[in-house]
Amino acid sequence: MSGETGRPTRVCAISFKPCWQDETGHWFSSGGFPLQMSAIGSLFDEMVLVIVRAAPGAAGMDGGGIALPALARVVPLREPHGSDARRKLSVAVRLPYYLWKIATSMRGADVVHVPLPGDIPLLGLAVALLLRKHTIVRYGGSWAENAQTSAMDRFTKACMRRFAGGRNVMLATGGGTGDPSPGVAWIFSTALSRAELDRAVPRLDRALSSTPRLLYVGRLSPEKGVATLLRALAELRRGHFQPLPHLTLAGDGPERAALESLAGELGCAGVVTFAGQLERSALAAELARADLCVQPSLTEGFSKAWLDALSHGLPVLASDVGAASVVLGSDGERGWLVPPGDVAALTDALRRVLGTSLDWPALRRRCRTYVEGMTLEEWTREIGEHCTRRWGWTIANGRLRACG
Repeated sequence: MSGETGRPTRVCAISFKPCWQDETGHWFSSGGFPLQMSAIGSLFDEMVLVIVRAAPGAAGMDGGGIALPALARVVPLREPHGSDARRKLSVAVRLPYYLWKIATSMRGADVVHVPLPGDIPLLGLAVALLLRKHTIVRYGGSWAENAQTSAMDRFTKACMRRFAGGRNVMLATGGGTGDPSPGVAWIFSTALSRAELDRAVPRLDRALSSTPRLLYVGRLSPEKGVATLLRALAELRRGHFQPLPHLTLAGDGPERAALESLAGELGCAGVVTFAGQLERSALAAELARADLCVQPSLTEGFSKAWLDALSHGLPVLASDVGAASVVLGSDGERGWLVPPGDVAALTDALRRVLGTSLDWPALRRRCRTYVEGMTLEEWTREIGEHCTRRWGWTIANGRLRACG
């Protein structure tokens, strides 16, 4: 809808994403988070962004940062200590502080956005419900139960089901037929803008490189299954597969040191490059050089890396998690699927894909065609339409306008 009816709106986004300041005071984070927050902010006239303050150079944050939305007012929270049980205890001890900071930050907001799962955004959802705010709740993990699903994940999804409807727009990252739950809708995930997609002009006619180049894109953390990929590469080496592919890991995170050690133990250090966290332009260059993107996640909703790869005509070999089957299609359509955490299956798939004669140009064209409508602008538009349908608001010049 268009027009000038309705009043301007403000959004408060609550995230546990670690962010840091440079020496000039500007805020940065990694991955697709800053781009998605800019997209969410574009639907509103004002934005408050509540994040977790991290020290520059912390694990997974050494370089490759992207600026947070310039017009957002950033409210930093103290970072909880440790991980797992220790982190939960840290949040519990500081609960009054977190609740106060979150509540004061969202007091003047018309809408609260909480990207779940995560302890801090779950607190944000609780406060938003108590304050009777309009909410946009977006679950980014695997909606389907799997071996990685925690009790906190189950509780979070139960809350979304319980409070779906009314003022609350509930979205689950993924895809497929039908809704994931009554009152909860599917939404894809991307950090790929229309301009970036247009700049990516891949050589769709190229064949497999003489030394195949594999690329992983994402955080180096246990749930991403990178150790499975390293072990599969070692199995190819042990079986004297030729030519042995080269693997680039584009990303950083808490498991990097352990993965570097594992690559050495497996005798694969010479064919594995740890590229670290890359800026979008550097990532695009890696995607343009690669032959195959391998994403061996143990759990996932809708990986942004799938679309980044497809935009460069790069087929994806992924674990059969989340929306992977929807995005990649049938075997060989835009990629291939293997069971998560299965070293033997991943090894066999790599051997088959790299050792069989395939029509790579046709495969690359199918990949590129699929991603044409999966941009950040389309993602933003879909979220805006969910809001207008749920709340009876309008959209004027791309921004949500409250009615009544």
